[in-house]
Amino acid sequence: MDVLYLSYLYSKKEYERLFKKFSSTSSHSGQKFHWLSVQGLTQNGCHVDALSQRLPVQIDKEEHKRPEETENGIHYKYLPCYKNTLLNRFMVIFNGCRYICKWHRLHKDGIAICDIDVGEFSIALWIASRFFYIKKVAYVTDVPSIRAGEKRKGIRTIPYRIKNSLIQQYNGYVFLTEQMNRVLNRKNKPYIVIEGIVDEHVVDQPNTLEGKYPAKVCMMAGVLQDIFGVDDLLQAFTKVEDPEARLVLYGTGPSVETIHTFEKMDPRIRYGGELLNTQIVSEEKKATLLINPRPPLEEWTAFSFPSKNMEYIASGTPMLAFYLPSIPEEYMQYSFYITETDDKVEQIKQMLEKILGKDKKELFRIGMEAQAWIVKNKNAGMQTNKIVELMSKMANQRGLQ
Repeated sequence: MDVLYLSYLYSKKEYERLFKKFSSTSSHSGQKFHWLSVQGLTQNGCHVDALSQRLPVQIDKEEHKRPEETENGIHYKYLPCYKNTLLNRFMVIFNGCRYICKWHRLHKDGIAICDIDVGEFSIALWIASRFFYIKKVAYVTDVPSIRAGEKRKGIRTIPYRIKNSLIQQYNGYVFLTEQMNRVLNRKNKPYIVIEGIVDEHVVDQPNTLEGKYPAKVCMMAGVLQDIFGVDDLLQAFTKVEDPEARLVLYGTGPSVETIHTFEKMDPRIRYGGELLNTQIVSEEKKATLLINPRPPLEEWTAFSFPSKNMEYIASGTPMLAFYLPSIPEEYMQYSFYITETDDKVEQIKQMLEKILGKDKKELFRIGMEAQAWIVKNKNAGMQTNKIVELMSKMANQRGLQ
């Protein structure tokens, strides 16, 4: 099966080049998710061409246009970048539409999979579909109008309304939560729910008890922002009296300044900066406990599955997180969850003390059991096989355009 994959995805070589040059790239978790998706599709017999909208930090002569490349059997085509934002959006739509049409002529039975967060590609795909019948699958990682921290009103909501409207053009959907289907799949088209994907190769570098840091290191990695519970975690940790406890936070975001303030208040707290995902996973394996303090206090928490949870569990180190409406029951036995939210700081503090008070061997056993389960059941091959089955069902259907 031929697949055209529309997203922000870079090859690993290009991703590492950008990180080395700018010390930052687009979302690390998003890149990893799409890497695993395309690798899983190839494992399931698909031929994948990846068309990518690039988001470099700066636009110079080198960044305006990058050469096509092939990596691990996947062909990457990068669209040119322009300094002017409006011009860049228009050119992504124009060039994207041209490439989609060209690809379809060569792969008439192929299927396009589009990350709906890339609104320009959804528009380009819609326009191309006016000329050709193109089977289309929407990869829905967020509900556009219900996102973390979004406060847009009035005219500023137009891009989200356009995205929500364009979602209806697709013939099938890949959702991360069942709640997404209820909101977005108005015509009851074929869909699947996959939550996310874990890298089965995470076990190639084992998580060992001997490799752990001597101190009781609690770790958080990701977007460092109050809405994701960072401030609550910092306050809770300062109340934990265990002198062996440490808290290390990695990533970027508005809460970095707050972290620096807490570093001065409590020497057990440290900001580790922004690292490549491979480096983050290495640190996760050395830690005692991994923490995702995202609380279930706003509507958006029911419409997204935290990819960080899957990475944490796959690392083999135990995880502490708040229970979210989007988390299936099968996950509950493999991690520590906070179900009360009346006093978030106190709840986090109590759980930290309870978990850090456990024997290190017991915590290690819990982490390794969770890793074995998720690597077996949620790896790239298993999860993307569901996508291939969805596309196979669509293969002989002429859905609504």
